[in-house]
Amino acid sequence: MTGKRILGAFILSIFSICLLGVAWAQEDMQSVTEPNQIFQKGYIQVVGSSEEGQSRYRALRAAEVVAQRDLLEVVQGLKLFGTTSVKDGMLQSDQIKTSVQGFLRGAMKTGQHYDAQKGYAEVTMRLYIRGKGGLYDIILPLMQDNDLMPEKKPAFKPSAPALVPEVVSPKSPAAQKRGGTAATETANTETTGAKAKAVEQAPEVQAPSKLTHPYDGLIVDARDFQFRPALVNRILTVKNQVVFDPSKILSSVLVERGCGGFTTDDGKAKALLESWGSKHPMIIKCVGVEKYTDAEVSQDDAAAIYVNDKRSNLLTQARVVFILK
Repeated sequence: MTGKRILGAFILSIFSICLLGVAWAQEDMQSVTEPNQIFQKGYIQVVGSSEEGQSRYRALRAAEVVAQRDLLEVVQGLKLFGTTSVKDGMLQSDQIKTSVQGFLRGAMKTGQHYDAQKGYAEVTMRLYIRGKGGLYDIILPLMQDNDLMPEKKPAFKPSAPALVPEVVSPKSPAAQKRGGTAATETANTETTGAKAKAVEQAPEVQAPSKLTHPYDGLIVDARDFQFRPALVNRILTVKNQVVFDPSKILSSVLVERGCGGFTTDDGKAKALLESWGSKHPMIIKCVGVEKYTDAEVSQDDAAAIYVNDKRSNLLTQARVVFILK
């Protein structure tokens, strides 16, 4: 290779690296403030801007103060559960207020930019909601201690012996006999009017001990409803019994995953569960929503979740993903 070609290749590689650096910088400077984005990505990110006509130091400091203020607003607006926000929790509990203020001090810079010509700066700051020191880590234990959790409801438990509905494929002869309807892998459901109601079948059942290939993950499709991610999302039956809530989750898992994951895509839901060790997820369709953050499922689906959890611990491991609109 001639010297000119070597020099040309070198310049091209440097140019490519510079472009990659610009792409990273642009990614770092993006805001993540919408609840759906926050709970999918696992962090809050804001971009604070200063006024123009300042020195580098003053502009960067001013932009950082603005970013910290914006972070507080976003955190306070997040839902704890139902219509209750983090701000509501801070007003009810000085301990939660102090902990949230400490949490905000843990914000990290992910990017900064100073425009020397105009004399203004931008600073990007990020707060993680999962992991050690994240929002789940500090808020949920305090909520439990201060009795700020949602109102207590009876836990779901199927009649003994626990039974699981037959898995019916939409293309199976059994489904065709039923009119070609198989709304989920565990029970048939049908949406009627503003709120979906379960269509009760008399499915074939088998005891949990006979499950040869239990489901080890759960995907709840809530796209038909105004379902919102929160720090506490529960799964309830149509009879108002609790199938899944933070009490079902191991403490260490709760810190890392919260009450499960969130996405808007079936494939991403399966990929997320696979990253958590799930190879065979159950897919069910939400039949209603209570107070925006509680997903309702049919009694048959609840029974299927219950018995499969007894075999695979999918709930204790929070291997649950909600699909949003």
